Amino acid sequence: MTLITAWLKSLITAVMLMIIVGGATRLTHSGLSMAEWKPLTLLPPITQQMWEKEFNTYQQTPEYKYVNKDISLNEFKSIYWWEYGHRLLGKLTGLLILLPLIFLFKDIPAWLRKRLVTIFALGGTQGIIGWWMVKSGLKADPTVSHFRLCVHLVMAFIILSMLLRSLWKLEGKSFKRIQIKDIVLLMLIGLTIIYGAYVAGLKAGLIYNTFPLMEGQLIPAEWNFHHPLWTNFINNPATVQWIHRLLAFTAVSYSLILWIKYGSTYKISTLFLIIQAVLGISTLLLHVPLMIALLHQAWAMIVWLVSLRTIWIKEIDL
Repeated sequence: MTLITAWLKSLITAVMLMIIVGGATRLTHSGLSMAEWKPLTLLPPITQQMWEKEFNTYQQTPEYKYVNKDISLNEFKSIYWWEYGHRLLGKLTGLLILLPLIFLFKDIPAWLRKRLVTIFALGGTQGIIGWWMVKSGLKADPTVSHFRLCVHLVMAFIILSMLLRSLWKLEGKSFKRIQIKDIVLLMLIGLTIIYGAYVAGLKAGLIYNTFPLMEGQLIPAEWNFHHPLWTNFINNPATVQWIHRLLAFTAVSYSLILWIKYGSTYKISTLFLIIQAVLGISTLLLHVPLMIALLHQAWAMIVWLVSLRTIWIKEIDL
C-alpha cells in the first residue's frame, strides 16, 4: 500500500501543478499560442523550421491579427512554452494514472481501480474541455469564453477532490457525516471560486482597483449595463467583480461564525480563507501583478482542499 499511497500523492501533486501552470498560462496571455490541438504530440518544436511553422499557424489567429500584430518569433516562443508546458503536464498526468494502473492492477483495491478509471476518463474529458475553451478564443473575437474557462477549472477541482478523498480512504482516515452547515461553507467557497474564474475570464480584476468601495460606491454604477438584466450577473465585469467580493466576504464571515460557535475544527479553514481574502485584495489594489495574482489562484486550490478536509475528516491533524 505504501507504493500506491505514494502514487496517489504524486498524482495529486501533478494535478495541483497543472492548475498552477494553467493559471500562469492565462495570466501571461499564453493560452491561445498553440492554435492546434495535437493531443498525441509530446515533443515541442526543435528546429528553426518547426518554430516558424508554429509561428505561421499562430499568425492566422485573431489574437495575432488584433492583439499581437508586432510580436516577434522570440516573443512568441515565450508564450508558447507556457501553453506547451500546460498541455504536456496534462498528457504526462494521464500517463501517470494509466501506466501504474496497468502494471499495479492486482495490487490496487477494487474500489480504487474503479475510482482511478473514472478519474482517467475525467482527465481525458478535461483535455477536450481545454481545447473547447481554447477554440472559443480562435474565432473573430480573440477572447476565451469565461464560461468555458470556469468549466475547465471546476473539472480540475473535481478530479483533485476525487484523488484526495481516495488517498484519505486508502490511509484509513475516518470520515464524518457532512452536516448542513458544512455544505453551506463548501457552497460559499465553491461559488467564490466560480466567480473568481468569471473575474479572470472577463479580466474584471483590471477595473475598480479600490477597496473596500468600488470607486467610492458600494455597488458599481454600471452594474445593470447589460440587457436583459439577469445577464449582468454573469457577463458584466463590474457586477461579476462585485459578486466575487460579496461571496468572498460572506465565506470568510460564515467561517468565522463556525469557528466561534463550534471551536477549532474550523480554525485552519478560516485562517486560510482570510489569507486568500488578503491575497485577493492585494491582487486588486496592485492591478493584478503576475506573482500575487498567481498565488491568489493557487491559494484558492489550497483553501478548497483544506475545507474538504475540515468537513470530511473527523480529526484534523494538519
